[in-house]
Amino acid sequence: MLYLDDIKVEFESQEFKGTHIEISPDKDKSVLFLESVRSTQTVRCPYCGDSVYIYENGQVKLKDIPIQRGTTHIWNFFIHRYQCNCCHETFTEEIPFKYPGTRIAYRAANWIKGFLPQKMSIKAIQELTGIHWDTIRKVQQIMDEAIWKREKMLREEGYKPRILAVDEFAIHKGHSYATCVMDLEQGDILWVGKGRAMKYFEKFFEDVPSDSLSAVIAVAMDMNASYNKLVTKHLPKARIIYDRFHMQSQFGRDVLGAVRLDEARRHKAKEKEILADISDDTDKETMKSRKQEAKAEKQEYSQLKKLRWSLLTNSDKLSDSKTEQLQSILQDHHYLAVCYAMKEEMCRLYELTDYQQAVIGWTKWFQAAKKSDIPALVRFAVQKEKRLHSLAAHAIYSISTGKPEGFNNKIKVAKRIGYGYRDDDFFFTLIRYLSIPSVRSRSHKNS
Repeated sequence: MLYLDDIKVEFESQEFKGTHIEISPDKDKSVLFLESVRSTQTVRCPYCGDSVYIYENGQVKLKDIPIQRGTTHIWNFFIHRYQCNCCHETFTEEIPFKYPGTRIAYRAANWIKGFLPQKMSIKAIQELTGIHWDTIRKVQQIMDEAIWKREKMLREEGYKPRILAVDEFAIHKGHSYATCVMDLEQGDILWVGKGRAMKYFEKFFEDVPSDSLSAVIAVAMDMNASYNKLVTKHLPKARIIYDRFHMQSQFGRDVLGAVRLDEARRHKAKEKEILADISDDTDKETMKSRKQEAKAEKQEYSQLKKLRWSLLTNSDKLSDSKTEQLQSILQDHHYLAVCYAMKEEMCRLYELTDYQQAVIGWTKWFQAAKKSDIPALVRFAVQKEKRLHSLAAHAIYSISTGKPEGFNNKIKVAKRIGYGYRDDDFFFTLIRYLSIPSVRSRSHKNS
């Protein structure tokens, strides 16, 4: 077993000589001492190129990888400060072990970089290495370098994104959101910005060069008006495709859900009304009959409350028993049956591959919805009818925001591991870094 007290040091590397190592009495810190052995004759003034002499000596301390858990390891360099014989400028001897802009060794910096694909939080890295949060952030500028290299490689290959998806995700508590734009063909996150309103999303078109977006032919999005208006303004040739899952989810919530609950409340109210009519003067036979009616209303209420997932699930995926139960309930509830039939027709429309047929199909769908006299369905149809052509465009480009929605899970994991991020810009850079294909594959293997 290696004990700290047993370590002896004597080596030379890059003009420095390791002399000895000291261990603190509590064994929580080790210090490796190195001194410069560089000959003054080999040093030249960086300003005029003339000879120099040693002006004074100094010390520089760098943190390195801990020798063992629970200890802080420091490299203590004894260095020279030089003065030029000609121009009299002074400068300090360079330390090749020092990571630029920090007070840590290159070894420690590379160690920190290795934690990124594993999605370790800065706090966890700080506790493991004993290195300050801001220093770890500087080291993790590897993310900016990786993003820049990725963009450069794609430019050199002449690649331009063709199909995009825009989606939002929560970044803080209290309904604070950010927007991301993904290249659906490559899987790269092209841009991340705070907010989801028009003034925030406008920044995407300011940050991303218009030339790199010149090949965009389709953009998938939910029905956020900000996304729609700005994409139409800046990418007039691109087709807007409204995400089918947002559309179906909203229909399930605002129409099927609302009608189902209305029907359930009607049965609940009927049960209470029947029970309220029963009095002490009611004969036994009538009382028994009325109680059976109240019980039937209660059962109907209970069945409707439990019917949510059967209504939302595609009919071909329901078991025979669920299908039979659903059909039995729909026969007794006309409004609910109409809304369910409209949901099934909506699913069929999303399977069309001919644009003109899709336009005709959606037009008939909206007309039927508005004639249904079902308030929730009529409201939904009036709101969505103006998006008809973008809904029908799904027949041309069968795309959705499913891919960025899936990537949102990775964003949530990174946010949870980091216990949130105090710096949104750093978090957004991390999101873009994690979307790079090589990083995605390493992250998947590590998980």
